Amino acid sequence: MQNLVANIIAIHKLATPDEIKHGMTWYHEALCECTKISKRQDIPLHIVVGVVAALSPNNKWDRNISNAESLIAAYLTGDHIESVKVSTYHKMKEKAWGILDMMPTYGETKALLNGQKITCFFENIMGENTCTIDGHARNIAYLERIGLTDNKTNIGKKEYALLQDAYRQSASKCGIKAYEMQAITWVAWRRLHNIT
Repeated sequence: MQNLVANIIAIHKLATPDEIKHGMTWYHEALCECTKISKRQDIPLHIVVGVVAALSPNNKWDRNISNAESLIAAYLTGDHIESVKVSTYHKMKEKAWGILDMMPTYGETKALLNGQKITCFFENIMGENTCTIDGHARNIAYLERIGLTDNKTNIGKKEYALLQDAYRQSASKCGIKAYEMQAITWVAWRRLHNIT
């Protein structure tokens, strides 16, 4: 565990002041984008964030937010699910549509999301001090560059909990939240490895 914490802190130390600022504000800015959709579409904020989280796997952020608003608009105007194209898996699109169909409570939305990563992504956008662990976060913690399609980046529950704890501990040592540490190190890692 201590190696993982040290590795995460080492990448944090390589972050530029701009990268630190960007990482510290990323989830807050994501919440602001979701709030705008919530107001424009007149639906609860946690529903918007649930849809965004459901549509997030293998989806770039700008497309993710655009896909979410398109899907929400289509649902609210009575269009069919197939009338909207999204840049993620069909199963995730159905999950997002299901959230719109049910209009669940905050807790129920988390239960419907179900997956470790997308539930944490929902929590982080909503400001909960958890940490979204993806293949990049895993690579940062181990200081290795493994392709995201490699089996090593398929993170099971035990490893996910271990990595979350490592990010929590490293964040605590730096006086920030776990999701801020994850965002800062991701921004620095992306530059260090020329990831677009």
